[in-house]
Amino acid sequence: MTIVISSRLDVVFLQENIKAVVDALKRSSEVYRNVRLNLVRAKEEGGFENKVVPLIFLQTGKVFEPEEEYGQNMPIAPLSEICLYLKLFHARSKLILIFADENYDLGDKEKLKEAMNPFLKQKLLLLAGEEPITGAKLFMESISGGTTEK
Repeated sequence: MTIVISSRLDVVFLQENIKAVVDALKRSSEVYRNVRLNLVRAKEEGGFENKVVPLIFLQTGKVFEPEEEYGQNMPIAPLSEICLYLKLFHARSKLILIFADENYDLGDKEKLKEAMNPFLKQKLLLLAGEEPITGAKLFMESISGGTTEK
């Protein structure tokens, strides 16, 4: 399983929402009770950082220590770049969750379309706002050139 933090969301908000998602996943299936979890975020100098962390660290909020690493100075990458990285290094994950704010940047739609095929569109959920956005919906947007409802 992979979780991507791609925004400057409030750390308390992230802790609460990620804990709720992890709790729901653990209740929903045996698969998520003892899963390898990759936590991905953009690095200041470009590229991405991957940390393998136990699920319990997400539930307790330990993964967000020190808090300043996940605050206002956290770098943000466009979804097209994130998805290209995920396709290369996390395509075998059963589920990929991206936490972002409502003003997320799709980036290059051709790159996004390329990254979503063949499997990413089926595994990805973008959590930005009230309703989650599926990878299939993002893929359709990359084809149509329109915008997803936010």
